[in-house]
Formats: sequence, C-alpha cells, structure tokens
Amino acid sequence: MEIIIVDDELVSLTVLKQLVAKLPDCSVRAFTDPTAALAWCRPNVPDVVIVDYMMPVLNGIEFTRRLCALEGRAATPLMMVSASADRTIRHSALQNGFNDFMNKPFEFTELQSRMNHMLFLRSSQKQLVNRAFLLSGDQATAFDAQQTSSGLLNVEMTLTRLAGDEALLAEVAQIFLRTVPQILASLNAALASNDLEHAYAEAHSLKGAVAPFEAPEVFNAVVSVETQARNKNTAGLATAFAMAERLVEGLLDELSQMPMRPMRPAPYA
Repeated sequence: MEIIIVDDELVSLTVLKQLVAKLPDCSVRAFTDPTAALAWCRPNVPDVVIVDYMMPVLNGIEFTRRLCALEGRAATPLMMVSASADRTIRHSALQNGFNDFMNKPFEFTELQSRMNHMLFLRSSQKQLVNRAFLLSGDQATAFDAQQTSSGLLNVEMTLTRLAGDEALLAEVAQIFLRTVPQILASLNAALASNDLEHAYAEAHSLKGAVAPFEAPEVFNAVVSVETQARNKNTAGLATAFAMAERLVEGLLDELSQMPMRPMRPAPYA
C-alpha cells in the first residue's frame, strides 16, 4: 500500500513516517509542502493519505478537496492529524470527508489500529472496483452463489457485539428486513434522478442499518457508496451502489433464513 503523509512540521512528520513505516506491506512518502504532495498525486494514486490540519498555503481540508477533485481519487481513505484540541477541527474534518482523525502526539498502538482500519477500507474498495468491472452475466451468478455459500454475516461475532443477546439480534434483524428494502429503493431513485444529496442521506442511513451486524464486506461497500455520494462522484457512485446493492440483498437473504429466538415483548403498548 502506498501511503502519503503531508505535514509542514518536520519533527511531527518524521515521527509519523517512522511509525507508519512499521506497518507491514506499506510504502510511505512524506511531504512538508502540500503543493508538492498534490503534484505527486496527479500521476500517482495513493492508497491512504494522512494530512496535518494547519499548514501554510493549503490547510489539510483544502488539500484534500483538491486531491479528491483529481480523477480516481474521490474515495481515497483520509486521516487528519492535528496538535490542536479544538473539537471544531475534528468536526470539520469528518464533515469534509475524512475517515478518521488523530490528535498529536501519536501513540503507536492507537495509530496502528486506526491505520489497519484505513488499509482494510482501501483493500475492500479495490476488491469492489475489480468485481464491479469483472462481474457480468454468468460471472455475477457465480459470485452470488459463492457469497451465499460462504456467508456475509458472522453471527457469532454479531452476537458478541450485542453482548450475546439473541433476542436483541432477532429484533434488530427484523427491523433491518422491514426497513432496508425501502432504503435501497430510495437510494436507487436518488441515483436515477441524480439527486446526490438525497443519495448521500440514504447511504448514511443504510450504513447505520448495516453497522450492528458483523458483515465487513457489506459495511465497506456501503461506506464506499456514502463516500462517492458525499464527493459527488456520479460515475463512482453508480459503480459502488451496484456492488453494495448486491451485497445488502445477500445480507437480507441471510437474515431472512437465519433461525432466531423470538423477540422479547415490547416494553410499551
């Protein structure tokens, strides 16, 4: 994986570069000048970008806006770092498409955990794009059969996430089965009318619906849809949604066939 780090403060940049370089299978490029980093990104495609917030000429948010405007860069996983404790910076970063945020100074174990998530997200994006281009006709049917046999949902891990509460799993599954088809339909309609704001809102709702389940392939596909909608990348959004819709429908099918204990009675009339 090709990771670039952009930070005008040399000590911070050096520490961050050395820590990230300890991750397996990662190549790191470091830049103190955001304009030089952008110039490198024009002919090259980074897998993950880590950028400081406060920099001369371009701050971290403006840098990533220009980066994501480049063809094929809109879904690049982004992490912002900052020495400031101002929570508005974190909020602004997440509102502007960053996937994660870390305060300086860095602790390696936390950085490793967050970077592993970013790298997994990037790996999933690449797999989704490859499948979207490769799957058609009989290939798509074979892929669906493979997904059905291998399973998208890890029930045991989902139960662990829900504190082992099988009744809660049944309740959440029934809500998912009842509401998600409508979200998919609304998202499909938003794409048909090129209403990207509505598409983003529906993708965000779909992400929240998928989140309680341990189904990482489905979740990351939906995150890709949300990212493409937020970045107003119409072509990327159509590709991402085609794959996400297939996976979500697979999860719906698995949940509909999964034997579950009856739900607990509602606490209100």
